[in-house]
Order: sequence, then C-alpha cells, then structure tokens
Amino acid sequence: MYTDHTYQDWEAISVAERHKLLMKIIESYKTSLDFRAALIAQKYFLSENDAVSRKKLLKPQRFETRVKVPAPDGSETEVTKTGLREVEIEGNRVYSSFFFRIVTQENQHLLGNGVSIGDSKSDDGESIKARLGIGFDTTLQQLGEKAMIHGVCWGYWNHDHIEPIEAVKDINSGFVALVDEETSAPRLGVQFWRLSEKRPLYVRLFEEDGMTVYRTNADGELIEYRAKRPYVLRIARDAAGEQVIGTSNYSSLPLVPLYANPEKRSEFNNAIRSKVDAYDRISSDFVDNLDRANDIYWVLNNFGGNTAEIAEMIEQIQRIRAVVNVSDGMGGGSTAEPHTFEVPYAARQTALDILEKQIYEDMMALNTKEITGGSLTNVAIKASMTNLNLKCDRFEWQVFAFVQSVLRLIGVQMEKISFVRQTLVNQTEVVQDIATMRDYIDDETALRLNPYINEDEIPEIMERMATQQHAEAYSGQPSIEELDRLAKGVDA
Repeated sequence: MYTDHTYQDWEAISVAERHKLLMKIIESYKTSLDFRAALIAQKYFLSENDAVSRKKLLKPQRFETRVKVPAPDGSETEVTKTGLREVEIEGNRVYSSFFFRIVTQENQHLLGNGVSIGDSKSDDGESIKARLGIGFDTTLQQLGEKAMIHGVCWGYWNHDHIEPIEAVKDINSGFVALVDEETSAPRLGVQFWRLSEKRPLYVRLFEEDGMTVYRTNADGELIEYRAKRPYVLRIARDAAGEQVIGTSNYSSLPLVPLYANPEKRSEFNNAIRSKVDAYDRISSDFVDNLDRANDIYWVLNNFGGNTAEIAEMIEQIQRIRAVVNVSDGMGGGSTAEPHTFEVPYAARQTALDILEKQIYEDMMALNTKEITGGSLTNVAIKASMTNLNLKCDRFEWQVFAFVQSVLRLIGVQMEKISFVRQTLVNQTEVVQDIATMRDYIDDETALRLNPYINEDEIPEIMERMATQQHAEAYSGQPSIEELDRLAKGVDA
C-alpha cells in the first residue's frame, strides 16, 4: 500500500498548490516498491521474463589490428596482428508462461461462473444483481485478474456500472489512492496516463465531492483541463438539447479496491520469480547447447601446422565445425574422422521437472498433469484440488468485501454473496451415483445433479416429463416406472 503521501498531506496544503502536489505524488508512486513490483509481475504475466531478456552469451571473435614495429634500419613499419576476444551476443531465449496459467486458473476457478447475490430464487436477489449493471460478472473477472497481478485493482462506480482502473498499466500510466492516516480507508484517488513521453500527461482526480481532470501544458506544468463536477448528474433532454437539472454525490468515495490478498501485494512473489527464472534459464541454455551441437564436426589427424594456426582453427570451430590434431602419435598418414556432440539432457530434465512441481506447489495451483486419465475417481480429483480451493478461499474474502462495498454505494446492505466455483468431476461416476440415489430424490433434483444437463434445460425437460406422465395416466397404461417395477417383481 502506498503511504508516502496521505490524505492528511492533501488537506494540509493550500488549494492553489495542490496541482504541484499531484505531480509529486505521481512521481513518488512511480518510484515506489509497489509500482516497480507490479510492472515486473505484469511482464511475467505477458511472458516477458526479465531474467531471460537480459541473457547474453560470450563468443570468441577474431580481430585484426595494425601496429608499428621497429625495422633493422631504425625506422618503423606497420604490420597486421591477429588475436581473439570475447564479445557478447544474444543467445536463445525460451520464455515460460507459468504466471499467466496460474493466475488464469485461480481467477476463473472462483469467478468463472459469476457472483450470486441474495436468494437466487427470489426476484429481490435478481433485481439487486441487475442494479450492478450489465456485464458485472465479466468486469469482476477483469478486476480479479489485475488484482492478482498488481496486488490491487480499483473499481470505479460510475452511476450504473463498475469500471476497472488498473493500479499499473505501463511505465507512464497507473492509479494511486491517498489513504486516511487514522482509518487506512482511501479518501482520494489519482489516475494518470500518457501515450508517450512526448505526449501530455492527463490526471483524473477523484475526491469525495467530485472529479477533476488535469493535463500538462507545453512547459510540463499541470493545469486544470476540466473543472470539478459531481459524480451524479441528472439531465433533462428536449428538442433544445440537454440541461443539467440536478447533481449529487455518493456517501463515500466511489472507488473500491479489490486486493489480491490480505497483504495487499502481488501474487508474484520472490519464491515464484526465482523458480521461474531458473526454469527459463535452464531451458534457454539447453537450446543454446543444441544450437552449438546440431552439426557434424571433423577431427583432422596428422595435419601439420603451428600453434597460431591451430588457435585460429579453434576460433572458427562454430563456423566450419572442425578441429585439428597435429599428430595422432601413430606415424600414419593424414585422416579425417566425423564426430557429433552428445548433449546431456537428463540432469536438465530432472531440474525442470522439480522446478515445475515446486512452482505449482508454491502457488497452490492445480497441475493438470497429475489428474489425467479416465480412471480417476471424484475423490482423487477433489484431493488434487484441495490446495487450489484453499487458495481461492483466501481470495474469496477479498472479492466478497469488494462486492459488499459496491453494494453499499448503491444503498444495499447484503451478506448473501456467493460464488459457484468451476469444478472437475468424473461425469460417469456422478451419473452412476444419481442412479443409486434415484429412489430417494425427486426428478428435478436428479436433473440438477446431472453434469450432462444445463441448468436452463431443466424446466423444459420437467415440462415434457409432466406431459408424458399425464398422457400415460389418461391412457390407463402403466407408466415406465411401474413397468420397471413389474419387470423386477417389486410390488407398487
């Protein structure tokens, strides 16, 4: 959480000087640990891993230089000398996408089916959910993803819908809130963005009594671009145009933070980063070795030559794939033998497997490799998903508080907020269990438990079943259930 400047600092300064303080807040935030950590996490989420991007190789390179040497007659003459030096080149860079996969898995596991508010069977619950705006579930998923990457994502309640505001978008854009020193509650929000260093900086200032927009001028000074206006405008439209007939604000700042965890930090911590870096370095180095060993090279025996000539040959080995052996000690004629490199991979593969397992364990994520196969029971699947569910329990606290705070802005106090998690099941086993319980559950319950039937299909199926039962009763013929009991020799 950013605390270099607080709301009390804002209140203590005069209104005329606040635009200067805004610039200080933005620059201070951009150099803060939170901003830098969020930028790094975002790079890894986009598979732009820092450790691999900085990777360089040292390669020997031949060079020539002209030097002056004294001649026998006392004069100087220029001669060409050759040598070897090491230069840096870019090697192969193999990037992994562990952080993207794990964030997506956790976020969609919890929020993929949306949020339920109130009693799902009552009109009241449905009307409350509708007041949050069209596409609220999708927006909540966007907020959750950015929160896990950056540590926090802000939701701006804009009259009838929620708008996500990222804490960090790029090096020139982001959002920071000033908190109250007594309550730690956000009291003021500063959103800033610019397209490039050559473009003006825009700042949107959120205060409890309204919103103001600033921008930098040609001299780099922040000036008012749009005057402060209340958050809610009541507008009348007629043939003459639009007219503001009333304004109002909310009971508190209409900005709600969604944190990734109680520590309010990115899920991309040092434990994960160090293992991802090691995994990518090993993968990249292995490809470099394959590159250097992808051809045949020749060993030349009994070819005469001095040490300098052999050194030059070694320097060019990557290009001509040959080395020289001056003598094989056998006194025979010159020979040439083809050879290939044997690149060791067993140790590297073992290291990669260990690192992959540790990454999933540290992130409490589900490695789907561990639950492949059609013979897995639902008990085994649930056991493998235990850590993921525990991790999502922790994230659910934050999402619950976020939704509750948004509802409070529109005047609703609500405790019945729930999330239906996406689950993996052995569907064949579930259907078999339903058949076993069939004598103890009604038709609708059996349909709801069946993983092959969608929720919205159940009313139509129930209607068809009722029509069929009515037709059987009218015809006087025994029903399917009765025929089944008769076949089994069971009394009705």
